[in-house]
Amino acid sequence: MPCREPNNSLRHAVAVLGLCLPEFACAFEFSGLLDLRVVAADGTRSWTRSGLEKSRYDNRNDGVRLGQGIFAVESELTDAISGTAVISANDDRSKVLDLQEAWLGWNPLPSGHWKMRAKAGMFFPTRMNLEIDYDRATWTPTRTLSASAINSWIGEEIRVKGLEFTLKRLGRVDGSPHDFSITGAVFGGNDPAGTLLAWRGWSIGDRISSLNESISLADLPVYRLNGALPDQTRSLQPFREIDGTPGYYTAATYEYARRFEISAMHYDNRSDPFALEDGQYSWATSFDHFGIRFRPVGEWEVLWQFMHGSTEMGPRAVDVGYAAWYLLVSHPLGAGRLTVRFDQFSTRGHDILPADPNEENGRAVALAYRYDFTSSLSLVTEFLTIQSSRPARLLVGEPIEEDENSFSTALRLQF
Repeated sequence: MPCREPNNSLRHAVAVLGLCLPEFACAFEFSGLLDLRVVAADGTRSWTRSGLEKSRYDNRNDGVRLGQGIFAVESELTDAISGTAVISANDDRSKVLDLQEAWLGWNPLPSGHWKMRAKAGMFFPTRMNLEIDYDRATWTPTRTLSASAINSWIGEEIRVKGLEFTLKRLGRVDGSPHDFSITGAVFGGNDPAGTLLAWRGWSIGDRISSLNESISLADLPVYRLNGALPDQTRSLQPFREIDGTPGYYTAATYEYARRFEISAMHYDNRSDPFALEDGQYSWATSFDHFGIRFRPVGEWEVLWQFMHGSTEMGPRAVDVGYAAWYLLVSHPLGAGRLTVRFDQFSTRGHDILPADPNEENGRAVALAYRYDFTSSLSLVTEFLTIQSSRPARLLVGEPIEEDENSFSTALRLQF
């Protein structure tokens, strides 16, 4: 729709992309998500309150909450070039409103079998999260309230600032059900990624970190003033550039007739594990990721994702291997859709500081039911149970073994 001069907050979001011309001769399109929920949780200290439990909520920060608030602004600059800015709101961070993503996209009309696509700015790696709706600018799962451990971590600690290019072969041009695509990206700004996996471990939730956010870490002895790593602050800034070295990722996807999709990715931030700036270490973090989406018959849907990788800081001061996978099955039931997801996750410490244990094992089950009143208004209910073991909890007065349960009901408005 034709745009008028935007207000100050909109002007700031769009200015990040350089979209507004002096005469404001552009077109804006708005979309978003508002998630209001009621949560009952039995955990005692969530990681969002500097604990080492796995859930987003515990018995001191449950109740009526703003689960998600997402506002996206998109502008078509030409037939092939567009810009997107995404602002998110959470009620469990100091800056309630902050920028989540901002990028320029190049999406020309395909030439024969081949279609090209590129984006530049700050964004999530393309098509990595099978739990979301790719047509919307959000990292929020659509079938459940919580995300899997893999996608929870990506939402918290992975956001690249760089350039991504995708080349896709379109089978439909000659009536073939087979589509192939390859993606490559060069990026910066994600040097501290891996900090949460090492010192907090995996989590199960739907909290999305924002551009300027500082995440509070647990009060572990290793980075106290008298600890082995006193230069590390307890405030993590996950999207900083520290060592000046670009990272990269590559990915490939195969799709068959919208019934089957398989993808693989390799990510490496190529960070210098010896670099330090303003209390933030650079972590050498890499992983391999695999995903499968399968619609066998009717409206059955099966999702599977697997990740394994490593992260290192200093001369093996912290050296952690990590792995996680989940299996999700979803099918309509009555007037809604029932979904069950099983997660399993682990970390393994290989470093030289025995006083800083980084090992953990865990699993989780989510059972969710989504009922759509209209195409834009839904009610989603989820029961989530998580069992985990992490020896480092003893260092902050928590038991090694934790069983966490929560029951949540959310009213979601999409626009």
